[in-house]
Amino acid sequence: MRQIRYILLVAITLASLHADTSSRTSFTFSSDEDGNLYPTLFIPVYYGDNNQFFSRIGYTSFSYKDISSVNSFDDSKDALVSSSKELLVNYISYKTALFGFDVSVGAQSVFSHIDNNEFGYIHDSANLFGNGSDYYISFDNEIALDIQQHALRGDIFLPFGDYLNSRLSTSISPFTIIGVKQSTIFKPLVSETGTSSSKTTQELAYNFLYELRLRTGTFVDFGALASYSNQPLKYDLAQLATSGSSYVFDTNTVDTIEVKSSYLVKLIFNIKIMGGLNPSIGYGVKSLDMRNNVTHKSISSEKKFFAFGFEKRF
Repeated sequence: MRQIRYILLVAITLASLHADTSSRTSFTFSSDEDGNLYPTLFIPVYYGDNNQFFSRIGYTSFSYKDISSVNSFDDSKDALVSSSKELLVNYISYKTALFGFDVSVGAQSVFSHIDNNEFGYIHDSANLFGNGSDYYISFDNEIALDIQQHALRGDIFLPFGDYLNSRLSTSISPFTIIGVKQSTIFKPLVSETGTSSSKTTQELAYNFLYELRLRTGTFVDFGALASYSNQPLKYDLAQLATSGSSYVFDTNTVDTIEVKSSYLVKLIFNIKIMGGLNPSIGYGVKSLDMRNNVTHKSISSEKKFFAFGFEKRF
């Protein structure tokens, strides 16, 4: 809660200073089904003649929890807890008019930290591991990812008359670095701990964002947002393998594609506070799809959320 209060104080201060000249400011909270709150902050700073240059800083966080059983084992438990924090730094962008549209191009970096912890147990009642029907195996797999994504960003403002404003944004990252640290146990099946530490350069990643605001001429407007990102992830992990009649950890390359998407619909109230920001509330869905390039299998998850906060996107 102390971190949230600090972020809120910074957001209010910066918004009060810059919201009167900016049109890309937002500060919102997302609340998931478990009642957890996650802040999202985007603050631009405009400068130059006619504010044709701007920089931006953004912060967002989210977490995911899932509890299920292990395939082929009736008496088992598999819990996954994942949390992510993301800092966006838009170093500089240039805004100009082109063919009657407002267009901007610039350079940015996204620094992400992701903690994944999967743990549980297996009751090998069918004696698949050859240790008897009462054999229990506990596992705890901790993986930390540090991602540095350096990208070129561009967007185009698409007005449709006096009542509908929209913006299409895209970023292309030709240079992404992923650092991985892993610690895994399967006890008592394997006595040692599986570890891995690496830093690798990834293939091209890209992201799309589309947002709009429908002005009704009343006290409330309608808004929507849709995003899609595609990030290749390739790194080494210690995985369980057989060596004769025993089990060991062997280093293998994980080759996946992480696809994220989110959709949000919202109400934007025409009440100006904090230098011109409008209160808003909304409801949305975040989804994650991990596609394995080797086995061609996918793991998908989805999470619904409520969003509320303040914004001046247009």
